[in-house]
Amino acid sequence: MLHAGPMKTGSTAFQELLGANHALLEQSGIRFRHLRRQELDDLEAVMEEEEGTGWPSVLLLSHECLCRLDPQRLEGALGLVPVSAEAVLVARPLREVYPSLYLQNLKGHVMRTSSYEEFLQEQIERDRRPEHAERGQVFRYAFLDEQMQAAGCAVHWVSYRRSSLLDDLVAWLAHHANATEALRGLKPLPTPTGVSPRRSLDGTVVEVVRLLNDRCRAGTVSLADRNNLLEALLDSSDRIRSQRHGLDSFRDIHRARLDALDDELNGDFWRQRAMHLSPWDPQ
Repeated sequence: MLHAGPMKTGSTAFQELLGANHALLEQSGIRFRHLRRQELDDLEAVMEEEEGTGWPSVLLLSHECLCRLDPQRLEGALGLVPVSAEAVLVARPLREVYPSLYLQNLKGHVMRTSSYEEFLQEQIERDRRPEHAERGQVFRYAFLDEQMQAAGCAVHWVSYRRSSLLDDLVAWLAHHANATEALRGLKPLPTPTGVSPRRSLDGTVVEVVRLLNDRCRAGTVSLADRNNLLEALLDSSDRIRSQRHGLDSFRDIHRARLDALDDELNGDFWRQRAMHLSPWDPQ
């Protein structure tokens, strides 16, 4: 079984939930492996290692970039497993996932310094022509579906809803692993702290973080100092969001444009799948 992404669709929370409940999963016959980024480059070695250990009843591999692997490479690795593969992906509205990915690029090791408008131009071009995108994330869901099917996977989709996402993913796992009762006892996740990937910046601090990244890239701010300042900015972001009513202007300014783009890129796919008439509507 593959939990295959894409990025900014709750992958870290799901991975941390399963990691925190590793023993319970093992008791249920589920071996969970959160893949490291470098393991994606040699997934056949991962499968050979798992085969050497002995196949469990269910092997669950998770990485948010699995959906971006070359289908032939992925199919070759999955061919080492004696059963067919099931994959789950999460679709999130572009009005949410684009700003979230940009903010993650600011906060993470990418240390982005370019503007949100520049990011949008790059990302929209990538999603309009995903077949030409050799790098980066893709949110053209029909394309991702085709890629995973080409690798030999039966593909399942979950629509992103923050309040129920983990329950929805656990329900998928429980159903396909025949472990519904066993997985009722999962320990909940603790509140994230520090610079956890599960914490996000607020749009009001974007320009501050761009400047911070620029100084860090130039060597005038150390990585340690950058992390300390990021933690303070994340704390401030939490306080700002708790006091705000509605969306911040950073997320709201391109809302209508991204809804129209979402309909253009993903609307037909969802209507054909008969899951949701308007998947980009967070309600």
